[in-house]
Parts: sequence; structure tokens; C-alpha cells
Amino acid sequence: MRKIDSVVLHCSDSPYGNAALIESWHKARGFKSIGYHYIILNGYPTEQSYNNKHPQFRLDGHIETGRPLERIGAHARGYNRNSIGICLIGKRQFTGMQFRALTELIEKIRIDHPQARLIGHYELDNHKTCPNIDMDWLRRVL
Repeated sequence: MRKIDSVVLHCSDSPYGNAALIESWHKARGFKSIGYHYIILNGYPTEQSYNNKHPQFRLDGHIETGRPLERIGAHARGYNRNSIGICLIGKRQFTGMQFRALTELIEKIRIDHPQARLIGHYELDNHKTCPNIDMDWLRRVL
């Protein structure tokens, strides 16, 4: 198993999506597979569901698995080797169910990796705003 020292939080920068869609975006950019280890859905898995305002409530807060944890991610250049990547579907607005799922996922990760710190992607790359959440606030509430 890899030595994990951080969990990097991202957002999809889109109001809809799921692991399959993100994988197609990542492959189009030349990745071998999806770069994130986990994706937390917001209830709008497709562009059509978002445009038609037809949320799939059962998917709000659902956690999909992306890249296997034993494989190095492709989500934060220079930090992938020892990190786990989590992506919230959304741009600047996220649901309560997503935050609930994130809290539960972080708690589970910390069982195996208690030293892992939660970092926002923008804290590793000055050119990013992702995940568009005040990370100091989020770390306090988690």
C-alpha cells in the first residue's frame, strides 16, 4: 500500500457529472484512466439531467470509486504519489448530502491514514481555485 500523507479535495468545475464522465474527460486529456480515487455526486449525473432540472435524488451524496487506492492518482501535479484525490461534483455550490458523504469518507480514510491532512487543490497550486471551498472552515467542521 502507498504511504498516504494527504487527501486532496477537488471539484469537477461542472454542475453535473459522475465517475464515467470524468474518466472520459481525463482520457481525452491523455490520462490512462480517471485521476481521482473518489467522486461525490450531487444528483445530476448527466448534462441532460442538469439542463432538464431532473435531479436523481438517490445519487445526491453517493460516492463513486475512481482510480483504485493502491494506484497513484493523477489529480495534483507533484503531490499524487502520497495522496488520495476526492472530487466533489459541482463548481461553487455543493449539497448537504455531498458534505455529509465527504465527512464520512474522510473519517474512513483517517482510520487507515490518521496522519493524512485534508488539502484543497488551490493550496497546492496558486493557479487553481478548486474546490472553491474555504478549506480552513472545512477542516474546522470536519
